[in-house]
Amino acid sequence: MKAYGSCRELNHPMVSVIILNYNGRRILGQLLSDCLSSVLETSYPNFEVIFVDNGSTDDSVVSIEEKFGKDPRLKIIRNERNLGFAEGNNVGAKYARGEYIVFLNNDIEVDNRWLKELINIVNSDSTIGAAQSKLLLLHNRKQFDCAGGFIDYYGYASERGHGEEDKGQYDRIDEIFYAKGAAILIRHEVLESVGLFDPDFIMYYEETDLCWRIWLRGYRIVFVPTSIVYHATRATVSHRKRAVEVDFMTRYHLTTMIKNYNWINLMKYLSAFILIEIRRATVLIMKRNTARAKASIKAFLWNLFSLKYIWKKRLEVQLSIRRVPDTHIMRRAMLKPYPPFPHRMILHVSRFANKPNRKVPSITEVS
Repeated sequence: MKAYGSCRELNHPMVSVIILNYNGRRILGQLLSDCLSSVLETSYPNFEVIFVDNGSTDDSVVSIEEKFGKDPRLKIIRNERNLGFAEGNNVGAKYARGEYIVFLNNDIEVDNRWLKELINIVNSDSTIGAAQSKLLLLHNRKQFDCAGGFIDYYGYASERGHGEEDKGQYDRIDEIFYAKGAAILIRHEVLESVGLFDPDFIMYYEETDLCWRIWLRGYRIVFVPTSIVYHATRATVSHRKRAVEVDFMTRYHLTTMIKNYNWINLMKYLSAFILIEIRRATVLIMKRNTARAKASIKAFLWNLFSLKYIWKKRLEVQLSIRRVPDTHIMRRAMLKPYPPFPHRMILHVSRFANKPNRKVPSITEVS
């Protein structure tokens, strides 16, 4: 294994925690400072914090420097402009010295043992490529934000446990399809083998696409319930902004499927996805919600006109990254649509498969 960092304490490998910020002082107020404080007070003994400012126009960097600038574990990176979530985090990863890299949102607070619990699990099993903490709501700490992400065969993403009260129902180490980007730990060597976040993804599906590549490489992604992170969620968005979100969500949903499915499954499930979205757009037009309907159409046209460029990325994934078949991933971490196609013409959510309370097997145990 390639060595990272200046030292590797016994059972305490070096971890680089990357926190991306854009106008956090103006948008989050005291929460930005609370985020850094909680991370720097983490009980884990061997980590650095890379604070990446994405071209903020407020006093975020000044406030962080004044309060935390003397801490030798903190490194501040300044981007000249807002590069977005994907590329902004990629910049931070290039400065990371850790054997593990953690991507954290700037609107979180962490439990004192959050990092130690993640490392205890991931460092004990080389087949685990990434992991997610238990994400609870910051302002209602008994309620879930996310207990792991899944997609169904048509690529629709669902966050397990969202909005549920935490009653211990997900208190087991479990395989998940993707780790939510608010708190995700990834092996540095895995990122070197599968690549970083796709810089062309402006918003949505960044972590879904990356985690799909991690699965394709033959690694697993797990949910670690003893690692607890509290996440502040956003306010309700306007109809106009929602239309923009639909554009980007549908755009990168489609791109992610094109890049990562094998040829047969791409044709099978992409066709179904197109039919589902045509139906959705038709219903929106009938309801006179033309803005969202146009957003869906715009997303398809973007992929169509960018297909040559996207196809080059697909070839890299299929020829250079893939080590396991789709059936391996579909069996272990994807959701069967319920009821069978066309489920989205009837229901708006997928049913999560019941997962027994068991120790997660390694890849070799099911191969």
